[in-house]
Amino acid sequence: MFESNKKIKLYTSQRKIVLDTIKEKGIYHVKKEFIIKKYESSANIFLEPYNWFVRNAINIVPKPEGAEYPIWLFTDLRYIENHEDSYILEIEAEIENVILFDPVKWNRILNLAYIPKDEKDRIEYNESLEKQGIKNETSIYTTGFYPHLKQKVRKSWDLLFENDIDLSKPNQAALWELRREWIVSYNGSNV
Repeated sequence: MFESNKKIKLYTSQRKIVLDTIKEKGIYHVKKEFIIKKYESSANIFLEPYNWFVRNAINIVPKPEGAEYPIWLFTDLRYIENHEDSYILEIEAEIENVILFDPVKWNRILNLAYIPKDEKDRIEYNESLEKQGIKNETSIYTTGFYPHLKQKVRKSWDLLFENDIDLSKPNQAALWELRREWIVSYNGSNV
């Protein structure tokens, strides 16, 4: 699909501690403990889709030693949320290290929601929820009342990596690690 050794430009917003770790060690990996610390009491809600992503993304790009969870990036700087205590990193990585995916489909997964194959599938799915009196789609996942629908939702997530079903232009990416040599600049400064 992609030329070997071809590079892609990506952007990510990271805290100073990430940049300091890269400067000191030459590499940064996301650990489960970082996610738990960041999201605190909501961590389990995020870990469900994150764990799903890890189990499936390793089939696209194998996870290197030391990596537990991916680093989120975008192909377009416009999508980066920059916080006061963060740095925007411009990355150039070999395409074979990058997992590209549709951000709208990923948002559906983060919201524990169904990814429709097409408009007809979306309508049929919503009608089935209506018939069952389900007003909040996340209740399928967060309660024990709908095991068959929970399984259907989880199965629909497989569409995240299906390039022939787009809900938006693929502009989100993941890397298993950030390496010093991949950083072109941060906040406009060269490394």
